[in-house]
Amino acid sequence: MAANGPHTGLARRALSPWTYLRRNPRRIAPLFAIQALVTCLLVLIITPTNAFEATAEANIRPLQVFTIVSPRLRREFDEELLAALDKNPHMASRVRAKMLWVRTPMIVGEGYAPLIALPQEVRGAFLKRVGLTLTAGRLPEPGKDGAALHEAVVQARGMQLGDTFGQLVDRTDATPGRFTLVGILRGESRLGLADLEYASQPYFVLARQDPFQVIYALPGQKAASDAYLHAAAHEDGTEALRVVDDAFVRSRIEAGLRNLPLVIGFITFSVAIVVALVIALLNVIAFQVRVDEFGLFLAIGHSRQRLVVKLAIEAFLVALLAWGVGLGLGLLGVWAYKVTWLEPRGILMHVVDARPLLFSISVPLLSTVTGAFALARRLHRMDPVAVIQRRGV
Repeated sequence: MAANGPHTGLARRALSPWTYLRRNPRRIAPLFAIQALVTCLLVLIITPTNAFEATAEANIRPLQVFTIVSPRLRREFDEELLAALDKNPHMASRVRAKMLWVRTPMIVGEGYAPLIALPQEVRGAFLKRVGLTLTAGRLPEPGKDGAALHEAVVQARGMQLGDTFGQLVDRTDATPGRFTLVGILRGESRLGLADLEYASQPYFVLARQDPFQVIYALPGQKAASDAYLHAAAHEDGTEALRVVDDAFVRSRIEAGLRNLPLVIGFITFSVAIVVALVIALLNVIAFQVRVDEFGLFLAIGHSRQRLVVKLAIEAFLVALLAWGVGLGLGLLGVWAYKVTWLEPRGILMHVVDARPLLFSISVPLLSTVTGAFALARRLHRMDPVAVIQRRGV
């Protein structure tokens, strides 16, 4: 047994997948490069799609602090509706408001950030609640068309203090009326402030916008408060309020992006299948160089099954290493894209995203399976005697 020890060790090293990979870097380089570059490409394609969700999440983040309600079937908050609001046992306070939307360019298409029109006396407390600070300019004056917007929205639209926006300035704008940018806000919540008195002037187009109430819930009771608002009804049983909370807006966003995973999945698996077939072809070509090696293995008694496992492990190790390198290159590219192009335009994106990891892992898996299957067929047809005879010739 001791005499056979060194020979057994040599045999194991000869069959070790790591031995072949370590000794033949040039042979595996094409397989490695193709899979790494494809993984990098998938990361670069898939990751930016989360910019829709990341930017929309910033736009609706304020709704985690407050809820906005408006009359569902009436033009104004009458005594009945106000009484229903005041009976909410989970409410801390409420504020009169109007809610508008400001168009914001996205990575593809456009999004919308909220613009809240509030009375002057409550703006300071409102900004404190949502975690915003004024970094330039001033807050809107009573009765004036001033508006303070989040710095990301200002960047995205390429605006400066003193610029005007709204439908009366540009008919394609989503914001009704006319506003002048007088202040810039900073913080995690992307929203803007306007003056309620200006937004309520009877001769102006903004007066036709529905009246709102901003509802602040008691600490830890926002979910219960929102449930009460959703359940509020008139005496005839019809819903009394139109409730805009974070769950409602998030559901709208999810509905808009519902088919995005299908598109991403189709692209990913189409690419993975093509790459897997290419890798299988390259494996077969590379196997031709190793015909003598495997013919000798078969001749000295190694089973075809064992050799197929060896080839599959080699293919998987190459694919896995290529996936890791491609992932790193892709994340580096995404980070550079975010810093140099997206952030200057006020577009948010998460560099680390689970979806590219999950989708791109199909590349090494399919490559390993198809490559191992193709090589297994070649081994099954191989005649070791013919190989040895050819070597002798």
